[in-house]
Amino acid sequence: MWNRWHIAGRRMPAEMWTAGSGLGDWTVRELYAHVSRGVSTLADLIAQPLCTDEPELSDAAAYFAALRPLGKQGAAQVAQAARIWAAERADEVLVEAFHGQAGRVLAALSVNGNNVVRSIAGTIRLSDFAVTRILEATVHLLDLGAVVAHAAGPTPDALHRTVDVLTDLFPPADFVLAATGRSSSVVLPVLT
Repeated sequence: MWNRWHIAGRRMPAEMWTAGSGLGDWTVRELYAHVSRGVSTLADLIAQPLCTDEPELSDAAAYFAALRPLGKQGAAQVAQAARIWAAERADEVLVEAFHGQAGRVLAALSVNGNNVVRSIAGTIRLSDFAVTRILEATVHLLDLGAVVAHAAGPTPDALHRTVDVLTDLFPPADFVLAATGRSSSVVLPVLT
């Protein structure tokens, strides 16, 4: 998924960087900043001292569930962090994060994926935190594709992994009942 972001960024016409992303008032540049920041965040987690306890968060869905109560305040904090990240980096730096740094992060993750680290939502295995980055890269690649014609869509594997995480954010029986027309319960959105 990060390679798709890298390729799309290398092909990005200069005027598209300041165009609206379709995600609130974020520009394409801020959307890039948000997702590329995930590469750096994962690198920082890999480098931090390990936690020896069992993780507080069992998987990627538990990570997002722990952050959901922040609601609009959390979304505003994420948006502000993206704006700052975008303002402090050139377009090329945002794009290259998905290439050089991403390769090093993925190599380190393959060795350290079972390690438990401290994230903003609680302790979590690195491999589970990596799934949160798959979800972010997937959802936001769909956002990008809605405004940037040359952006490739997510891979089928990334889409399926994202669906798995999102469905885990809703009680399974309630989801099945709503999805099969047996309940009028509102299922979506599970994550905003």
